Amino acid sequence: MTPTLLPARALALLTALAMPAAFAQAPFASGLAVPPAAHAEPHQIVHLSASAQTDVAQDWLVMTLSVQKEGLQAMAVQQQLNDVLSAAMALAKPMAKTDVLELSTGAMNVSPRYDRDGKVNAWMGTAQWVMQGRDGDQIARLASKLQDLTVSQTLWQLSPAQKSATESRIQAEAVALFKSKAQSLTQQFGFAAYTLREVRVSTSDSQSLQAGATMARMAMAQMDEPTPSTVPTLAGKSRVVVNVAGSISMR
Repeated sequence: MTPTLLPARALALLTALAMPAAFAQAPFASGLAVPPAAHAEPHQIVHLSASAQTDVAQDWLVMTLSVQKEGLQAMAVQQQLNDVLSAAMALAKPMAKTDVLELSTGAMNVSPRYDRDGKVNAWMGTAQWVMQGRDGDQIARLASKLQDLTVSQTLWQLSPAQKSATESRIQAEAVALFKSKAQSLTQQFGFAAYTLREVRVSTSDSQSLQAGATMARMAMAQMDEPTPSTVPTLAGKSRVVVNVAGSISMR
């Protein structure tokens, strides 16, 4: 029996001795070997941002008018509010035109008023009427003709079309500034070139509310006069900003 066992033992021993060498060579033979760190190309990640901005004349007026009524019955108060809004709609609707003069009703609320004993002794209601568009003069003239409605707020801003056109115009400038800054940083840090890793583009606009608020106070002061006059309005400017932020890999 012994002579037949020796070849099997010898084969097992040879297999065991050969396994470490086979495993050592396997990663390189299969192409999975990782190059030594010494041969990796040096690189550096940098985060940066650039922005472009411009001031643009506001071309869209939003004027909010309001009415307040009081009575003993909630339904009666609501009907008074409805009558005022219906009269405003009948007068203004024939003049309405998209982008020039757009009309809408605003918030409406009817709430109870309580006495010292906690009982309802009256009802108070408020309603809003909103006019907006490019024709500020027409909106101002129309506001002075609406009965029982007083101007509560005027706001000049950029129309959607004006805002979009301005953002498109200065976006190229912001991108060019970002690329110039990336190239300059790459050279200053001693690298030959850079690759864009990620980028985010955002926009914003800040509105000049001072003119609108001033005109609103002037309008409210003139509402006390016996003869209604045209509500004064004065457009200001909005600052549009396009910001480009991201990161680059310098190599």
